Amino acid sequence: MRTSFMVAGLALMSFIGFAPGAFAADAGLIQQSNGSVTITNAENVSRVAGPKERILVGETIVTAAKSEALIKMSDDSSIILRANTQFQLTEYKYDKVPATDSSVVKLLRGSLRYVTGLIGRRNPSRVGVATITATIGVRGTDFEVAVIPDDTAEARAGVYNLVYDGQTNIKLTQLDRNLDVKKNQTAFAPDKPKPGEEPLQLLRETPIFLQQGGGLDALIQSITIQIPMFR
Repeated sequence: MRTSFMVAGLALMSFIGFAPGAFAADAGLIQQSNGSVTITNAENVSRVAGPKERILVGETIVTAAKSEALIKMSDDSSIILRANTQFQLTEYKYDKVPATDSSVVKLLRGSLRYVTGLIGRRNPSRVGVATITATIGVRGTDFEVAVIPDDTAEARAGVYNLVYDGQTNIKLTQLDRNLDVKKNQTAFAPDKPKPGEEPLQLLRETPIFLQQGGGLDALIQSITIQIPMFR
């Protein structure tokens, strides 16, 4: 396991302790949405999310069944929220200063696909996805994270991390365990490990539910390479 990733994980965990809304400014917008998508602000006021709806630090986005949203961040990151997902923009600062720019999101349930932008390319240690039980640190990359709260016929409860391109590092919150995840690999942190089972592991095969994607995946590449919307 690479030392740089371990340092990145420690730095990311320190960022998560920051208060949501520490940088209250436009962070991104809803590029496209299908179905029912709502945004709740720090004052617990909700609104329907439609195309070009601005997103602020501290806001929570929820997608209903058969619904999804594509978020474009100001640093050109792209995030797809799958159906039945609850997502919070915990911290975001983009002043085009690599030493201070940062982006940390929290996935409470459901799944997302994340293509990192300029912050991830310039200073990957300041970008990541947090869940209750694990934190995913990144390099400039394209990856998926899923939080399954309960066992189902398709998947066990836990955190999944599939890498399409690049590399990530998944680190357990309560244990001193971390694991590098490379292209086409899937890591799994079960909520309730079986006797003798590793609490953090690479799966031999990617679960079917992670291979299905959604209607907005075809837009990821075209949206990511567009001219930045924020100046």
